[in-house]
Amino acid sequence: VKGEKSPYDGDLTYWSERNSKLYDGATSRVLKRQNHSCACCGYKMTSEEQVHLHHQDGNHHNWKATNLEALHESCHNYAHRSKGTA
Repeated sequence: VKGEKSPYDGDLTYWSERNSKLYDGATSRVLKRQNHSCACCGYKMTSEEQVHLHHQDGNHHNWKATNLEALHESCHNYAHRSKGTA
């Protein structure tokens, strides 16, 4: 943690960027591309909710960068509920 930073200091940008370092591979790349924000709700990713990768076309074998987006766990659940899939 940098200097006197605190998770309660309101600096969501710092904490979302720091939290994204916990992920690797595709998740890390997608988070950076999305500026550490959820593709569904637009809020910053913090440690309060797990990051999920969502396949936009529904094909879980399609790992192309353009098909992936990072979502909060609850947003990912909502995305699948609204499409009628599990």
